[in-house]
Amino acid sequence: MLKQLKPALRHFRKYLAFSLINLGGLAIGIAASFLLFVYAHRELNTDHHFRDADRIYRVATDFFHMGPFAVSQPILRNVFLLSCKDAEDATAVNSSDNEDVRTSVRDRAFRNNESYYIDSSFFRIFSYTTDAGSIPMHGLAPNETILSPDYAQRFFGSDNPIGKTLYVGKEMKPYTVIAVLHQDAQQSHLQPRLLLPRVYDSSENSANWASAAYYNYVKLKPGATRADLQTWLDRLREKVVYPSTGTSMKYAEWANASNTISFLIQPLTSIYFDNSAVFDISAGGNLTQVRLLRTVAWLLIFLAIINYVNLVTARSSVRSKEMGLKKTFGAGRSALIVQIVTESVGFSLLAMILACTLIQFILWAYRHTAGVDLTGPVPFFSANYIYLFLFTLLVGILAGLYPAFYLTDKRNRLTVRSSSAGKDRPLIRNILVTVQFAIATGLVFVSFTVFNQLHYMKTRDKGFNSQGLVVINNIGEMKGHAEAFRHMIDGQASVVSTSFCGRTPAGNMLIMGSYLNPTTKKTVSIQNFPGDDHYIATLGMRLTSGRNFNPNLLSDTNSLILNESAVAALGLFNPIGTLINGSQRVIGVVKDFNYASLREKIAPAVVLFQRDGGNNLVIRLRGGNTAHFIDWLRATGKTFLPDNPLNITFLDDQFAHLAEKERLLGNAIAFFTTLAIFLAILGLIGLTIFTIERRMKEIGIRKVLGADTLNILSLVSGRFFRLAMVASAIALPISWWLISRWLENFAYRVSIGAGGLFFTVALIGMIALSVIGGLTLRALATDPIKNLRTE
Repeated sequence: MLKQLKPALRHFRKYLAFSLINLGGLAIGIAASFLLFVYAHRELNTDHHFRDADRIYRVATDFFHMGPFAVSQPILRNVFLLSCKDAEDATAVNSSDNEDVRTSVRDRAFRNNESYYIDSSFFRIFSYTTDAGSIPMHGLAPNETILSPDYAQRFFGSDNPIGKTLYVGKEMKPYTVIAVLHQDAQQSHLQPRLLLPRVYDSSENSANWASAAYYNYVKLKPGATRADLQTWLDRLREKVVYPSTGTSMKYAEWANASNTISFLIQPLTSIYFDNSAVFDISAGGNLTQVRLLRTVAWLLIFLAIINYVNLVTARSSVRSKEMGLKKTFGAGRSALIVQIVTESVGFSLLAMILACTLIQFILWAYRHTAGVDLTGPVPFFSANYIYLFLFTLLVGILAGLYPAFYLTDKRNRLTVRSSSAGKDRPLIRNILVTVQFAIATGLVFVSFTVFNQLHYMKTRDKGFNSQGLVVINNIGEMKGHAEAFRHMIDGQASVVSTSFCGRTPAGNMLIMGSYLNPTTKKTVSIQNFPGDDHYIATLGMRLTSGRNFNPNLLSDTNSLILNESAVAALGLFNPIGTLINGSQRVIGVVKDFNYASLREKIAPAVVLFQRDGGNNLVIRLRGGNTAHFIDWLRATGKTFLPDNPLNITFLDDQFAHLAEKERLLGNAIAFFTTLAIFLAILGLIGLTIFTIERRMKEIGIRKVLGADTLNILSLVSGRFFRLAMVASAIALPISWWLISRWLENFAYRVSIGAGGLFFTVALIGMIALSVIGGLTLRALATDPIKNLRTE
C-alpha cells in the first residue's frame, strides 16, 4: 500500500497549496457532517439506552378537554400495582425546578435547583449506573439523595460528594449523598440532577381523578403489549373513573362530554418527540429540526466529496502521463483503479486526522457563538471515533471512484509525449460545480428564511407590550408585606406601573375555566388570567370595547374581560353586558394576545378580576438603567424575604424560552451554512487557480494585445457565473418548497418573498466574484512576457 501511495505523496509535495486546499476542504466536510450525524443519532435514539425500553410507557391524562397533560393522577401508580396484571412495576415521579439547597461544605447556598422526587420503583424501571457510590434498588431512604455529575461539581467542586450532607427546601432538611450518577452522551427526556425520596402524600390514595400531579410510568411484563395496557385503561376509565364522577349521564355520553377524563399512552422512546402533552418533565425535541440538520450533514459531506473530485480531475493532465506510462508498460486498468482509490482513502484518512482536531474546535466554536452545546461530549478515544474511521473509509472510496475511472479511461492511453491529457472533458466537472453551487445556494436561502422567522417571532406584535416587563414569581411568600413592597417599587423613578396577578403570558402555569356558550349551550374550556385592576394597563393590553375592572365595584369580582378569540368561541355578537354561566358579566374585550409559542394559534382567554392579585408581581419599567433597578429590587427584597431571594424574570426571556428549539435550529443552520460556504469557496479557489494556470498563455497574449482587466475577468469567470445561475434556478425552488413545509409548523410566520431570493443570489454572486476576481487580479499582476515564455 505504501508503494501505491508514493506517487500521491510526490504529487502532494509538488503541488502543496493545491493539496492543502483539497485536504482542508475534505477535513472540514468530514468533521462538520460527522458532528451533525452524531447529533441526529443521539436525538433519534433518545431513551433507547434504558434496559427494556420497549416495555416502558408513560400514562398521560386529559380532563375537561384541557390537556392532554404529561402528568396524571397520584393514585394511578398504586392502582397499577394492585390491579393491572400486565404491569411488572410502576413508578411515579414528581419534579421541581426551584429547590433551595445549602451544602455542608463551606455553607454555600444554591437557588432554583431542579429535582426529582422518586419512589422505591424508580431504579427498577430506569437502568441508571453510577460514577461513585451505588444505587439502592429498593429506593432511597428518607434521608438519602443522589446527584448528577454536574450538580456534584456545582455543590462540592472537586471534593468527593459521597457522605456529604445537603440541606434542601425551606425547612433545610438534611440529606446524605450516597451516589453520583454516570453521565454519558445518551439523550433522555428524563434529566435527573437532584434525586430525593418522595414523601408519602395522602393524594396517592385519593380517588380524585380530576387532578394531575405525578409523571406515571409503567413497565409491562414480557409479552404484554401496548394494546393490553390500553384495554386495561379503558376498563379503568369505565369501571372506576366514570362512577367516581357522580354524573347522571350514561357512560357513552360522558365519554364524549366536556367534563370527561381520559388517558393517553406514550411509549418511552417516543416521549421526547411527542409534543402533544403539556407540562412535560423536560423540553422535548423537534423531529423536523433533526431531519433538517441531518440533511445538512449529507449536503456538507457531498460538498466535500465534490470538491475532492473536482480538484483531482482538474489536475488530470498531470496524472494522465503517469497513467499512460503505466498502461504502456502493461498495468491493468483494475490495478490503476485500485491505486487511485487507495490514494483517495489514504488522503481521506489524512483528512480524518485533521478532522479529529477540527471536531473539538467546531464544538467549541459552536458553543461560543450559539451559547449552547450542539451535542454531548465527543471525547477522543471514544466509540464515536470508530464510526468516524468507518465513515472516512466510505468517503474515501466514494471520492476516489470517479477520478479512478476518469483517469484510467482508454482515451488516456499513450499520453507520454504530451503535456496534457488530450481533449478535456468538462461536462461532469460542470455538473459537479453546479451541484456545489446549488447546495451552497439552497443552504443560504434556508438559513436566511429561518433567521427571518426567528426575528419575526421576536418582534411580532404580541397583542401587548412585553418589553420592559419584569416579573417577581414568588411575591406571595411575603404574605401581608407584599403590598408594602409594591408601594416601595411604585415609588421608583424607573417604574411605570405594577400589577399583582396569578398568571403571566409565556409562564409555566395553566389556569382553566369552563364557560357555557349561550347559543349552543355547550361548555367551552378557556384559559384564565387572574389579575388586579392594573393588570391590563401594566401588560399593555389593548381594550377594543367595554372597560377595565373597577376595584370600587363589588360586582366586578364576578366580571369578565374576554379576548377576541374568546368572544368568537362563545358565539357572542354583542359581548358587552352578556351574562356567562348565569352570573358572570362581560364588561370588556381586549385584542388577542400571545401567551404561548408562535407555533400555536392564539386561543381564547379570559381575564378575571382578583383583588388580592396572586403570587406574581409584574413591573413595567421605563427605558434606562434596568440593571441598577434589578440590583435595588434584589437588595430591597432581602428586607422582606431575608432567607428566600426574589425569583425575578423578564417576560421577554420567557417568550425566548418558548422559542428555544427554533433558536437552536437557527444557530445550527447559520453555523453549518457558513461552513458550507467556506467549503464552496475552497473548491472555487482550487478550480479558479486551475483555470488560470491552464489559460496563463492566453491571458498573457490578451494582455499584450491590450485586453483590459474586465475582459480577462469575464474570460475566467464567465463559466462559473453561468453555472451559478443554473444552480440557483435549480436550488431555489427546491429549498423554497422545503422551508415552506417547515414554516407550516407555525401559526404565525413570515412570507417568502422575492427579497430572500434576490439576497441569496446576490450573496452567492458576490462571493464568487470576490474569489475569482481576487485570484484573477493576482494573476494579472505577473509579467505577461514571462507567461508567454513558459510552457
